[in-house]
Amino acid sequence: MEVDKALRDATKRNFEALSGRKTFCCIFSNKMVEEVLPLLQIGLAVYLDKPIVIIAPRGSLIPHNLRAMATAIAEFDPNEENSLYAAVKRLVDAGKM
Repeated sequence: MEVDKALRDATKRNFEALSGRKTFCCIFSNKMVEEVLPLLQIGLAVYLDKPIVIIAPRGSLIPHNLRAMATAIAEFDPNEENSLYAAVKRLVDAGKM
């Protein structure tokens, strides 16, 4: 089936990419549950025992278990131009990335 092959290929590519990384970092969105790839990546990060760092728009409802797994969470204001950069800088300065 084509979907199965596409998922296997995506899993292999993401596994290889995440294997060489120190940390798994994602920009959280409530729409993540509508897409397969972000969920696949989070699952692989857990499987590979990678520290999980989340960058999320201020006020996001991050699921409790995902919040518990995260090594660090930084919030940003999507309405402020430099807020995302500042959130990443806070994580870098704290040694989380």
